[in-house]
Amino acid sequence: MEIIDQKEYEGVDKHLTPHDYNMAFNTQNACNLSGISKWFATVLDKIWDEARERKRGTDWVNQHPICRLMAEQVSHLSGGGSCSGSTTYHFTYNYCLERSKL
Repeated sequence: MEIIDQKEYEGVDKHLTPHDYNMAFNTQNACNLSGISKWFATVLDKIWDEARERKRGTDWVNQHPICRLMAEQVSHLSGGGSCSGSTTYHFTYNYCLERSKL
């Protein structure tokens, strides 16, 4: 996947506020995955509003600085990391796959 140019995120946000960015920054010290996930779902709606306003799509949303920070913290709290070659990832993938068939 190609990383979108940082310039794609420049300009005035019409839907995201300084508070949204502050929350993303502050969650880097958070320890409650549940609270982070609930806030992330809420701010994603605003990020999608911003993407539509700027005529951008899924890659723009997925790589938005707020999404990147949130994804990193969720990965950190859940003991995750890179999916490639990770035995933990393979275990959790296979575990969920098998459980989905019950």
